[in-house]
Amino acid sequence: MDDAATALLPPVPPLDDAEATALLPPVRVSGAVPPGAQGRPAEPFPGHDRPRARHGRPQGQAPAGGPYGQAPVQAPPQAPIQAPPQAHAPAPVPDQGQALDQPTMTLKRPEPPAPVLNDPAAARAARAARAAQNAHPAPGGHGAPAAPAAQFTAPPSAPVPVPAAVHAAAAVPASPAVRTGSPINDPGLQPALITAGAAALLAGGAALGQVGLALVLVLLQGLTAAGWFRLNGMWPARQGIALAALSGVVADAAVLLADEDGGTAAVVGTLGGFFLLVLVLQTFRPADPKERFYALTVLGSATVVTVLCTALLLSDWVPAAVGAVALATLLAAAPLPGPKWLGPLLGLLAAVGLGLAVGAPPALGAAAGLGALIGRRVAGYDFPSRFVHMTAGVALPLAVASPLVWIATTLLG
Repeated sequence: MDDAATALLPPVPPLDDAEATALLPPVRVSGAVPPGAQGRPAEPFPGHDRPRARHGRPQGQAPAGGPYGQAPVQAPPQAPIQAPPQAHAPAPVPDQGQALDQPTMTLKRPEPPAPVLNDPAAARAARAARAAQNAHPAPGGHGAPAAPAAQFTAPPSAPVPVPAAVHAAAAVPASPAVRTGSPINDPGLQPALITAGAAALLAGGAALGQVGLALVLVLLQGLTAAGWFRLNGMWPARQGIALAALSGVVADAAVLLADEDGGTAAVVGTLGGFFLLVLVLQTFRPADPKERFYALTVLGSATVVTVLCTALLLSDWVPAAVGAVALATLLAAAPLPGPKWLGPLLGLLAAVGLGLAVGAPPALGAAAGLGALIGRRVAGYDFPSRFVHMTAGVALPLAVASPLVWIATTLLG
């Protein structure tokens, strides 16, 4: 088999070409050879093995297949290869990339590498100069941040004088709107006319009998309940209005079903039962304690005012009483010249005169007129709206006067 075709590496040249295949150049020995050194191969350097050829045998040995017993031909001794002398390594060159200046976090320009100085005195002088430059950088030099561009500024203008009132208003923080003036705003002439119309209906119902009067009272009681809740700021309070109106209807029915002497007990019993129901409902209502107490107060008072309207069913002289209420309300709301108290005073006197004119008990006209004025003033309390005037301002003069009329005709008559 051909060795040149199967060898992994190129074949070893012949031994006679030792200078071409030696790893190290041959050692040239000059001078006398010590005795005993002739005919002895050169030893390798201490600590190093004999160099081997590429096929695994030491260099200087004959390849396999030579004549048996023939002394191997020794390669001439070789001298170690020494690296050529090199100049001193230059100083390390600083990084030429951009770096961040730690105090100002601004980009620094790359600085040229410092020249290599062989003279120690010149090197020290160069280092001192660089340290002084870094400590006190020149304006616009390397490492100094660029000066910001000049901004355009408008020429100063003369200040505009601001009044002192404007400064005072700006210093005061904004606060919610506060209502000023008197919180009492009595209903006007239009609610008074509607009250007079309701009084005429009651007088007509009383002329028809107890049932006719009860039917008109239901309308008055519903209007009273709605106006009372709206007057106290609870709207829409449908359940409370319905419960208060229901208490009035039940009281009317109880009076109609009771005998002649049991009407008062029927009104008191109905009032007590519904007031207890209101107390229970508001106690177990899942709401804030303050809101629950306010709702209990409003609903309880609405129940009382609505039920007390039933007192007209127990009273005598109902047409004269409601007429006195209408007259006192109209005169109190009329735009009369003079002081403000003149209208209510004239209304009260007119109510008393009407009662005396029709032959009613003396206290009837005064009680009806006083109740009308009290109800009208209650309806004008706490900055009332027009809706309050058209509900509570209409119903309360009649509602407040009803129990007073019963007292004047039954207890005092």
